[in-house]
Amino acid sequence: MVVPLSGAVPQIKGDAVYDKALGYMGFHGGEAMLGKRVDVVFIGSCTNGRLEDLQAAAKVLKGRKVAAGVKLLIVPGSQQIKHDAEALGLAQIFKDAGADWRESGCSMCLGMNGDTVGRRPVLISTSNRNFEGRQGVGARTLLVSPMTAAASAVQRQDR
Repeated sequence: MVVPLSGAVPQIKGDAVYDKALGYMGFHGGEAMLGKRVDVVFIGSCTNGRLEDLQAAAKVLKGRKVAAGVKLLIVPGSQQIKHDAEALGLAQIFKDAGADWRESGCSMCLGMNGDTVGRRPVLISTSNRNFEGRQGVGARTLLVSPMTAAASAVQRQDR
């Protein structure tokens, strides 16, 4: 179930699995993807926590702030990547933006170490799976690239 950000939620009739997924997410066919509420953004772990992923996210976040009401967690894919990102100044860009710069590991990718979200929040994640309950009971997860995740976390600059 993939849709471009500039697109709309597809309208598919007579597909019970699709209807269940939309019901769980609280989405409706025909709705625009842009403008949906975002509560938590997760960038990283082994799937999209490579140095180049963090560099791409930092490029988006530099000079911006995480939007009010949004929590941004950034988890490098390994201790080496964490060290390299810190040496390049990426960690400071993340912290200056208001992100939570974490230790490497699984973290919110699969809800480890208490990194889960509560019921019904919308989670933007760079992880590779979004089945029900993976990031917390009732969490609604949208999978995106690191750049899209970073852009989803920041406040609009034109307001």
